[in-house]
Amino acid sequence: MKPELTLTARSTWRDPVPEKPAGPGHAFWAAIVAVVVVACLAFLLSSGQLRTPAVFGPYSVSVPLDFKAYDPERWAIMNAGDYEDALKIDPTLPDPDSVGYGDAAALPPADPALLREEAFVGPPAKPYVFRGVTALDRERAHYCLTAAIYYEAASETDDGMRGVAQTVINRVRHPSFPNTVCGVVFQGSQRAGVCQFTFSCDGAMARAPEKRNWLRASRIASAALGGTVFPKVGLATHYHTQAIWPRWGKSLVMTNIVGAHIFHRWRGRWGMPDAFRAPYLGREPVPGPYLPLAQQLAILKGQGVAPGAGPAPMLAGPAAPLPDVAPAPLPGTIAPAAAPATAPPVVAPTYTDPRLNQSGQIREEFSKSGEWKG
Repeated sequence: MKPELTLTARSTWRDPVPEKPAGPGHAFWAAIVAVVVVACLAFLLSSGQLRTPAVFGPYSVSVPLDFKAYDPERWAIMNAGDYEDALKIDPTLPDPDSVGYGDAAALPPADPALLREEAFVGPPAKPYVFRGVTALDRERAHYCLTAAIYYEAASETDDGMRGVAQTVINRVRHPSFPNTVCGVVFQGSQRAGVCQFTFSCDGAMARAPEKRNWLRASRIASAALGGTVFPKVGLATHYHTQAIWPRWGKSLVMTNIVGAHIFHRWRGRWGMPDAFRAPYLGREPVPGPYLPLAQQLAILKGQGVAPGAGPAPMLAGPAAPLPDVAPAPLPGTIAPAAAPATAPPVVAPTYTDPRLNQSGQIREEFSKSGEWKG
């Protein structure tokens, strides 16, 4: 059955009776007005815009009206006269002024240059604050990240340092790397030649840091651990200097070139924001390097244990030192020499090309890099 809609006649409002105009043309103009009124009524009736129940019967629609509110309470809230009436129905409604639509509408338009850069670099990392379980854990994380920034990019600008810091942070958040800052920075440093960051196993940390750049690296490390994101490298987990192009470079996606380094991220979903979901452990291991500096230098001179000789020591716990591990040097100091290795020395191989015999040596122009000139 179709519902009927009955129109209720409203009271008419009558104008005062006009005076009859003088002159013989009154009947002519009255006839013209009558014709116009009849024509308008005929048009409205034919178009369906005017229906009078008393003459044409009840009005009906062609679609049945069987609407039922899915949630009567929400329906009542949506049809409330104002916010106060809606609040009486649901006292948990949020204050509409707290949404901040006005603030969002007042934001400046996006910078086209930033949009182009993000399209090239890829999505930035999500902010994440690294809170250690104890004050010692926080101090270890800060020291390890500062060391990575300094020994990898001490001669670069602040952006060059931030790129290194963001790469370390991205690794900590990625499930394919250790979930601690010190674990990422000193990963593989228990063996010469397999460390993830070369400074941790090539004797570079034997050089005393230069105070000014160390403090600059410390400041950038604090910001990175506090949640500051450096979007110019995106979700990069790898980088290398512009002087080389490693074999693994082709298997990754280059994000950007910042300073002296070229940054890369994983391909596919492994390099998308959802992959960087690993929770921070909060318990930092003892900072490296896990191969004593004296042994690193001996290996470079061909007098130490060959890289990879013997089993690699493993961490016994989140904060347990490795066997025969020397503590990391503090700024301005050099780590104490470790006990001599018991294994017999291995003579470095000799290559036909004399340039290959210099592998692992520090170039002359960089021999004094990192020394404090103050």
